[in-house]
Amino acid sequence: MRKLWYFLFYGLCAFTIAFSLYWMAAVPPRAARPGPASSAGSGSQSSSPSLRAGAALSGVPEGEEGYYLCDEGGRLSVYRCDAGGTPRQLLERTDIYVNLLPEADALRYKSGYYVWSRQELETLLEDLGA
Repeated sequence: MRKLWYFLFYGLCAFTIAFSLYWMAAVPPRAARPGPASSAGSGSQSSSPSLRAGAALSGVPEGEEGYYLCDEGGRLSVYRCDAGGTPRQLLERTDIYVNLLPEADALRYKSGYYVWSRQELETLLEDLGA
């Protein structure tokens, strides 16, 4: 009888661990992307964390209107924005996994984050280790 209880206990533990790992790996449903008006002030904050794009964006011309960073398939993606702040063109899908970032940063990029200068974009991506 004791073996049966051990079997049930360890089986329940294994199931709990497997289910927890699946639950953590599951991607939450995508929320609507905020408009440029709701995040326009956040792109110029000096306390915002840095991201590092580095050499991956070296072919992108200077003088663009802005950049939009978001989580796509668990990885950080960078889009070029038009003058209105609408993401238009995918520039790069980085090797930065959003789920491995600190919680505050992960939430910021999962909801979408605007950057208004190329220098700020490169600094942010550099700090994240792209």
